[in-house]
Order: sequence, then structure tokens, then C-alpha cells
Amino acid sequence: MHTPQLSTKEIDNAIAALGECYRRLNAAEMTAKELSQDGFALMFKSAYEDLSKRH
Repeated sequence: MHTPQLSTKEIDNAIAALGECYRRLNAAEMTAKELSQDGFALMFKSAYEDLSKRH
């Protein structure tokens, strides 16, 4: 499997998006185990896009 190299900005955004996902989970009083993989993927995509627009 070949994956493209991520830029430093993309890596920073991905890490920040993970933090935002867990912030959202805490706000909803949920754990990551309570979400399906697809649900977490959607939340991550939303958080990543939001952070990418800001920076």
C-alpha cells in the first residue's frame, strides 16, 4: 500500500483534528468506543475540514 507523504501543515492539522474529536466526545459525554468507525471517520473529517479552513 502506497500512501502519499503528508506536509507538516497536514500533519499538524490531523493532530489538531484528533484533539478536536476528543473535545467533542467529552462535550457529548461519550467515549470513542461508543462510536462506530464510520462515525469517528465522519467526525474526524468534519474537524479536519474546520481546522483547515481556519489556518
